[in-house]
Amino acid sequence: MLLNSVEHAFSLIEAQNFSDALPILQDLHDQNPGNARVNYGLGITHLFFGQAEQAVPFLTAAAKVAKKEASVFTTLASALNTDGRSTEALPHARKGAALDNKSEYANRILGEVYSDLRRPVMARQSFEQALKVEARSSRAHLGIFELETTLGNTEAAEERLQAAFALTPNDPMVLISAASSSDADLKGKALLNIERILSTLPANAVLPEITKLAFAAGKICDGNGDREKAFHFFNSFRGGLYRNYDAQKQAWFVNACKSVFTKEFFEKRQDFALSSERPVFVMGMPRSGATLVEQIIARHPQAVGAGELQFVPDRIRELSHGRPRTPAFFEQALGLDKRQAQRIGRKYLTVLDGLDKRAKRVVDKMPDNFEHMWLLALLFPNARFIHVTRAAADTCLSIYMTPLPAYHSYNVDQASLGHYYGQYMELMKHWSDVLPVDVYQQSYEALVGNQEAESRALLNHAGLEWNDDCLRPPSEDTQVFTFSREQVRQKVYSSAIGRWKNYEPQIMPLLDTLNEAVK
Repeated sequence: MLLNSVEHAFSLIEAQNFSDALPILQDLHDQNPGNARVNYGLGITHLFFGQAEQAVPFLTAAAKVAKKEASVFTTLASALNTDGRSTEALPHARKGAALDNKSEYANRILGEVYSDLRRPVMARQSFEQALKVEARSSRAHLGIFELETTLGNTEAAEERLQAAFALTPNDPMVLISAASSSDADLKGKALLNIERILSTLPANAVLPEITKLAFAAGKICDGNGDREKAFHFFNSFRGGLYRNYDAQKQAWFVNACKSVFTKEFFEKRQDFALSSERPVFVMGMPRSGATLVEQIIARHPQAVGAGELQFVPDRIRELSHGRPRTPAFFEQALGLDKRQAQRIGRKYLTVLDGLDKRAKRVVDKMPDNFEHMWLLALLFPNARFIHVTRAAADTCLSIYMTPLPAYHSYNVDQASLGHYYGQYMELMKHWSDVLPVDVYQQSYEALVGNQEAESRALLNHAGLEWNDDCLRPPSEDTQVFTFSREQVRQKVYSSAIGRWKNYEPQIMPLLDTLNEAVK
């Protein structure tokens, strides 16, 4: 009976009917939680729904039993990598490729992990190995496209994207990437294919892949100057990535931070501090210019950019047992002792050592760290803190048009986005009143308007002597991630300033909420 049910669940998975497979697998897991195949099925089902964090425990359990199954280790690596845990993913990705070196999937995922770990040579080798195994793998071509894009190799990236599109012109992942193409003809073909796919779906289709397709269509229309059509796509299908935003819970969280993390809180815990000056924390709302700030500092010979490190959010998740917006989290924060706190700080410094032991400064530009500044200020009072700001309407417009990861639930609609922005402002004001550290305020508009003067001030705050390299674009061997990777390699222009005015009719709900939030 159990075997028949497992086979039925996997037949549903093969038919892409994950919604019906999930409850069957959950029932089977309740009956036999150690069954490797059931755990594997639950893992790949959660991955299909864009739930990498939920997939990891099931895939880990499967790997403990199915020790010779390459696909299990490769899928576990994929889930960890998707969840921003690339260092943890690497040994599993390597094992998957070692168990089956003739697997296109195993070599491709190993390439993705190497790429996210900023090891482009190894990444390229793995993608090329995947193509040796399966010459018609559009996903392997797509992996090289993404790699070349992070390196700024536009022509090489475009060749791979064209190859992927020629092989599988209806693959959603290929179509999503095609929105970034420099070829207008390719983007036009991609838009037609996306429109055809979306036209067959109900407006409430709830898959991350569908949401990203709609964002890609919106991006193409935006580039064509068709704003109404762009916002038709931006406003549609958002539920595939974002669930309902709980405005009341976010307001409670901010008020709780204000009540718990007071000046007295920090005064009583001064001995928690570590002496390191290495970290440079760049934070703020997404799409505010953090990538530009990181790159200016990281171009200095004595600095290195770490990108958006997941370390601090992961530690907060552990500390709160996955519930950071509950009273239990604040109880844990208040109960954190010196030994526990410094263990977190030393682990963070070990992560920085793994990136570059010689660098005097390491830039962590995780924007969400603005919510966790209480911990960073406790542990690293000698670190450099930089808060990047940008005009509220421009920031929120850019966020709304960008498929940020699913945990940015406030991006579900314009009113929720405006509310979250108001709560962010309120929390940052509180930190400026109570934190025992100097937080440098960097305006995106000021940086664009006078890049050299503002860059010199940034470097001074970071404790670094001026170097002319800080005004040069990233080199070809420097990978740039995040959604602003193309802009970072170009000359800084002011065209993004005041861009919201072009979309005023489309973003009135956002503007109304922002007007209330900033009163």
